[in-house]
Amino acid sequence: MNYDAWAEWYDVFYSTAGVEDVAFYVELARASGGPVLEIGCGTGRVSLPIAAAGIDVLGVDFSPAMLARAGERAAATSNLGGAYEFVQGDMRSLALDRQFPLVIIPARTLYLALTPEEQLESLRRAASHLAPGGMLAFNLFVPDPDLIADTSKEPFSMGETINPATGRRCLLSAVNTPDPIAQTIHSVQTVEELDESGSVVRTEDLEVDLRFMYPSEVHVMLEEAGLAADQVYGDFSGGPLQEDSEEMVWVVRRAGE
Repeated sequence: MNYDAWAEWYDVFYSTAGVEDVAFYVELARASGGPVLEIGCGTGRVSLPIAAAGIDVLGVDFSPAMLARAGERAAATSNLGGAYEFVQGDMRSLALDRQFPLVIIPARTLYLALTPEEQLESLRRAASHLAPGGMLAFNLFVPDPDLIADTSKEPFSMGETINPATGRRCLLSAVNTPDPIAQTIHSVQTVEELDESGSVVRTEDLEVDLRFMYPSEVHVMLEEAGLAADQVYGDFSGGPLQEDSEEMVWVVRRAGE
């Protein structure tokens, strides 16, 4: 997956999402007192609101282009009461020689590790950065049986939004290729940027590969990483994880703490 290619379009795609996850992580950051480590910070979508809440934050991302965009956004933001820093790193091998009262992995980033071994090592690396009594929080989508069984090559709509850089309307769509045995999905996500007359003036295809997990597998993986679930939610408002939940939100600690 070419993360740098996503840097220009990351905020465009995420502008169609809600802000419930950002509010959730900001509230955890306030409760922790900081500093906060965000793994997979992208363009600062979560890190910068944490800094705006007066909490120090260190954002780590694999992509230099994403980090450059995060730095540009931070420089253009005037209400950052907390200190921020963005560094390049790989969640599968992260070793910062620092510990934090709160480590977060938002935006389903754990799914970007494409094997069980890589996902487990990512959790172990995150846990190694927890201060005593610290919390690790992350969210993942709940696998949808219909999505996993869908072999159609027809694009489906992901909605539309405005490109904040150009002010133009953008149509978002995707074609997914799932592998239910490997629990992977290869997705080609397309943005069509329209001019004022509605004509397409630019098209960009962006690829995403991920490996999804079921709640029972996450529990086992947490145990193998020396972690225990403190809370498991089915949404960012603290609702229970149920059969029809679309999101699973985990707040975990080191086992025995």
